[in-house]
Amino acid sequence: MTAYVRYVAPDALRRTSAALPRRTVATGLDGDARWGVVEDEVLADGIIEDTMVEELALPPFGGEVRTGKRMPLSELHLLAPATPSKVIAVGLNYGSHLDNSPIGTRPQPTEPGLFAKLPSSIVGPGAAIEIPRDAEVVHAEGEVVVVIGHMARHVSREEACDRIFGVTAGNDVSERTWQRDDLQWVRAKGSDSFGPLGPRLVTGAAWEDLRLRTRLNGEVVQDARTSDLIFSIPEIIAYASRYFTLLPGDVIYTGTPGRTSTLSPGDRVEVEVEGVGVLANPVEAGK
Repeated sequence: MTAYVRYVAPDALRRTSAALPRRTVATGLDGDARWGVVEDEVLADGIIEDTMVEELALPPFGGEVRTGKRMPLSELHLLAPATPSKVIAVGLNYGSHLDNSPIGTRPQPTEPGLFAKLPSSIVGPGAAIEIPRDAEVVHAEGEVVVVIGHMARHVSREEACDRIFGVTAGNDVSERTWQRDDLQWVRAKGSDSFGPLGPRLVTGAAWEDLRLRTRLNGEVVQDARTSDLIFSIPEIIAYASRYFTLLPGDVIYTGTPGRTSTLSPGDRVEVEVEGVGVLANPVEAGK
């Protein structure tokens, strides 16, 4: 497996923090965002230490172009490990969620239930999930997120496997009242900061059977494996590619299991994906 991160280096972070709004720094829109490949030093007893990141000249989707510049991972400000043109998500994709859906019990779907989130909803690890002032019920949805590596249009399930670059952890934050009452789910799913993503983008992971756990203030509230998905990752990609041209860096949130939990300012939510790491985000009241 290979892990990639997207980040702002310490010197650039100091410059941008002084000159730009917090959200601009958090999303890396200032132009100082870089990609790097993670190099873990694994000791004989399995302990990882001295994790370094080697900078890449370009995003990794077309192959690694290393610059030779290395920095400790602990010194970097991590960003979401994707800058997608499209953010697609799948609803009701775990059997355990069908009877626990906050919008009512649902029958098992015969096709993936797709919806979209806005690219501007994406934030990275450590960035705050901001609850809008007029929101009533906001839930966390821990998910495994697949990142596209090659263009996909009208691909088969078999071909879809070759379009997968890697996986990361995601949180499909959702406002349930808006989800129930609005004409579309744009506010409910696409508000700013409603798409945490990270911390690493991992290639070569056994995405067919990864453990997914969500913790709220340290308590495990979701626990499942991707082998429990109703529609597998290749099935989702093949289905979505009938309607949308998927491009390198596009992301698909593959579904959330079980029951989802309400978020309030002051909470801390963590989504852990086996082999990827822990995506942790505080929750704050929006302005």
